[in-house]
Parts: sequence; C-alpha cells; structure tokens
Amino acid sequence: MSTIIQQNMANSAAIKIIAIAAAFLLLSSVAATSAFGENTSNEKTKAKSTDKKESVKKTIQEKIKKTAKQPTAKKPQTDATNITAQQAKPAIDPLEAQKSACKQKETEREQYECEKALRSAQSSDDFKQKSKKHVVGPVTFYYPGAKVEKSGNVHILNLKFLVENTGSKDNVALYCTGPAACNYDISDGKTTYKYAANDFTSGQIVLRPGMSKEMNIMFGPAIGYGSYVPFKYDPAKQYTFNVKESWGTATIPLDLK
Repeated sequence: MSTIIQQNMANSAAIKIIAIAAAFLLLSSVAATSAFGENTSNEKTKAKSTDKKESVKKTIQEKIKKTAKQPTAKKPQTDATNITAQQAKPAIDPLEAQKSACKQKETEREQYECEKALRSAQSSDDFKQKSKKHVVGPVTFYYPGAKVEKSGNVHILNLKFLVENTGSKDNVALYCTGPAACNYDISDGKTTYKYAANDFTSGQIVLRPGMSKEMNIMFGPAIGYGSYVPFKYDPAKQYTFNVKESWGTATIPLDLK
C-alpha cells in the first residue's frame, strides 16, 4: 500500500515537472514570436521611412532639374531717359532764389541795397555775354559794338563799355577830366577825335577790386572852342578806341557800322 502511494506521489511530481516544462516552452515560444513580430514590424517601418525619404529626395531632384531647364526671366528694361526725367527736380531759377534771399533782410534799406546789387550784377552778366573782352592792365573792357547815327550833317557815336577791376587788389581809377585832359579818345589812324560828352563823375571812374561799372563816352560835335575836330564817320576807315592810362594802354577795334 505504501508502495502504491509512493508511486502515485512520484507520478504526480513528474506530471508537475512536465507541466512546468511545457509551460516554460510555451512562454518561450510566445516571446520569440512576439520578438520576431516586433522586429518584422520595425523593419517594415524602417523600409517605409526609407522609401518615403527616397521619394521626397527624388521629387526635389526633379524640381531642381525642371527649374534649371526653365529660362531665366529677364527684367524689363527701363528707359534711362524716363528715369532721369522722373528723378529730375524742377530747376530753381538762381535769380529768383537771390531775390528771395534779399527779401529776408531785416530792414527795407538792406532789402533795397541787396536788390540793387543783384540788378547790377545781372546787368553786368548780360552785358558781358554780348561783348568782346579786352584786358588792359588790371582793367577788363567789355565792348558790345556800336553804330554811328547821323543827325543832319553831324555824325554821333555813343560808345558803351563795361569796365571791371579784374587784376588789382587796390582801387583803379579811370581819368577823363576834360577834352584836354582825358585818357580816352578815338582815331581813324590819321585823325584823333576828342569826346563830346561822358559820364565820368568828377572826371574819374573808380573801380574797387572785383567791381564793374558801365562807361559811356560820346563823340560828335567838337567842344573846346574850335581847337578840336568834329567827329566824321567814313565807312572806308577803321576806327579804334584808345586807352592811355598810367596803369595800361591799348587800342580797341571798334568795328563801326
């Protein structure tokens, strides 16, 4: 009896051991299958990711190729003349700007003096533009030409010059105190003619450095009590205006008409 019991206990122990072994094998199989499944899933995911990257890379490369093949769009050319015209600002008249500056002076007298100097400068510029320039020592003579007029049997020649102190830092004086003491006359190469009238105030014109002034001297009827010759114009002759100053001498062609 005890032997049977012992055999039954031994059989029961063996069955437990076999059950435990079977359970262990089953768990190992499941774990291996799960691991295999996970590995397979990871490999598929990696493969899909790789395929997606390759697809994106391929798409980018195709776009780059298409862009390289397309011609570069040229920017429309803009007419330089139109740009210049658009950018150019309206020209400001220098004279008007100077007039405006004169009006900014504090007193009416200062405004008047400023405008007077401005008019004088403008007049001088206009005179110079239509004249021939003759430099005599420190003084420049601007001569615009002259025309002889006739009144009855009398010939009248009115000469106008713009004289400017262009070469001295000191005042320069032009002298003509009377027919017998005048440093200016005209000649036809043979006969010398003295003036009949002039605008030399007190017998002289004084030019400060850089200053300019109009000079008028007329030739016609003789003055001086019969000792001078009346001016007589001959178109066949050449006339000159003669300067005989201490600071310079010259003969300026008159080209009379």
